Amino acid sequence: MPANDNWLLCLRLRRLYAELETADDSARPLVWRRMERALEEADAEENADLALPVLEQDPDEVAAVFAGWDQGSIGLPEWDKAVLKRALKAYRKRLKLMRLDDESSGSRNPLSKGEHSSILGVRPPEQYPPEIWAFLVAQGKLRDVGGGLLELATT
Repeated sequence: MPANDNWLLCLRLRRLYAELETADDSARPLVWRRMERALEEADAEENADLALPVLEQDPDEVAAVFAGWDQGSIGLPEWDKAVLKRALKAYRKRLKLMRLDDESSGSRNPLSKGEHSSILGVRPPEQYPPEIWAFLVAQGKLRDVGGGLLELATT
């Protein structure tokens, strides 16, 4: 597993697939090997729906997996689910801390009944790359409110 495990397998495979489409015949085996290595790093080589098309080097089947992810008919790999869950948890923690800090600021009168924070969104934690936050926005779990701020999507 790589030192930084805050990456999405689905996005890495898509990038490699794009390389595969433009690679010449001599470079294609190297790209397929990098796809296999990505599966190994994500402990996804046991996921037959995903690993078999890569191991068989079948670009049509790999594209079918991508289409299944886009349509929601195939679930994301467990690796990606775990990364997205950790990222969303880190975002919620940052939002909670910002709200608590706002509520306990010294500018409020300690004798008043107190007010709840008006903070709705914050900048996402930087330990996760922007593509993860864009993925969570695309999934509808977060909403981009501009200026680099994200807020929890209301259901």
